[in-house]
Amino acid sequence: MSAGSSEPTVAAIAPAHVGETFTKRVRLSTDEIRAFAASVDDRNPLHHDLATARRAGYPGLIASGTQLGSLLMAMTATHFSSRDADGRARVGLGMGFDIRFRAVVLADEDIDMRWTVTALERKARLDGWIAQLEGRASSGRGLLMSATGTLLLRWPEDRR
Repeated sequence: MSAGSSEPTVAAIAPAHVGETFTKRVRLSTDEIRAFAASVDDRNPLHHDLATARRAGYPGLIASGTQLGSLLMAMTATHFSSRDADGRARVGLGMGFDIRFRAVVLADEDIDMRWTVTALERKARLDGWIAQLEGRASSGRGLLMSATGTLLLRWPEDRR
């Protein structure tokens, strides 16, 4: 609180709130699956060769786990580098993620990704807030990936 004011200072207001949720839908084509796997030097033929994927029992190519994990983690960077619901600019930095693969990701299926802020803690030493998040990616077939994330959230220099 500012002296003589009942309004909290910007630094006292967290740049996120528990329960804050953000979502995204993606669909990965066979070309995108091949290109991503090649870009990270993932040579698993299940990501490149349709005949191999079908012999393994899949209807088509499957995405590299790193592809969906990257998309899920990138959502947090995009979300927390955008303005909050009140229009305030904020910045975020990923501190760690734990990702669990639950099912393969098939080409050309709709994938719904979701993150929810589950906890916030002010860290004066870091001049910010530690946010804990729970994430998931699912399709019509069910849960594909679950995740937790830890981020450092701050207001830009001119807002702290």
